[in-house]
Amino acid sequence: MPEYILGIDYGSKRIGLAIGQSLTASASPLKVIANDNNLWQKLSDILKEWQIQHIIVGLPLNKDGSDQKFTVMTRKFADQLQQKLSLKVDLHDERYTSFAAERAFQEQRAAGHKKSKDKDQIDAMAAQIILQSWLDENL
Repeated sequence: MPEYILGIDYGSKRIGLAIGQSLTASASPLKVIANDNNLWQKLSDILKEWQIQHIIVGLPLNKDGSDQKFTVMTRKFADQLQQKLSLKVDLHDERYTSFAAERAFQEQRAAGHKKSKDKDQIDAMAAQIILQSWLDENL
């Protein structure tokens, strides 16, 4: 039976989400949600809707692999996810994903597939890249 996996690009204002499946080992951008007082309810709703069994959170690191200021906040968020939602949560190195997502967005925009108002979707694309990287390495 395929397992549905949620990829998360955590941010202090917005959180990018992607959905992946173990059977196809592929990830797709899902949506961007606000990191606000309704965060846990929104995440809970998504988990139920997609029957998520595993969560991958992108871990921001410096180029040399050392922690940066936001790494501590991301680790804390991942711990809260595991405690509040009772699901397996793994951290995955997200170095260069925001850059790759921005580049992919610009390419799609140049091809006429994205409009400037869709720029928020960069966070969902970053989550897709994080999750796809994890799927490629672990399945």
